[in-house]
Amino acid sequence: MVSEKKKVTKINQSYVQEQEKKQERVKTASSKHRRGLVRRLTALSLAGVALVVVFTIILTSQWSTLEAKKSERSQLESEMSQLQAKESELKQEIENYNDLDYIAEVARRDYYLTKPGETLFKIPDDSAVEAD
Repeated sequence: MVSEKKKVTKINQSYVQEQEKKQERVKTASSKHRRGLVRRLTALSLAGVALVVVFTIILTSQWSTLEAKKSERSQLESEMSQLQAKESELKQEIENYNDLDYIAEVARRDYYLTKPGETLFKIPDDSAVEAD
């Protein structure tokens, strides 16, 4: 191949130089704008990530607190049902101790007390006879 000479020559006019400078300014301005845009987007994305991390930490801690409260509540509810059952037993016992017939039955059974002129006979239990 034969080396070809440039067929197009550059015009050295002030207008062309002015347009080239204008294009250069536009190019540098757009590159500055692009760098500023990248910086703003980076800062915004970092702030977004930080917010997501903070909200995740808060949500996790609240969830664990909520689970602890739920387990504590179920434990307290079971304890409350046990205490209510004990309360009903104690109320029944109070009613029994206010009943004269019950008191007489306990006195005869546990303390072998009798009314005047009454004779008390103790019959052995079936379980005591079988054990011998």
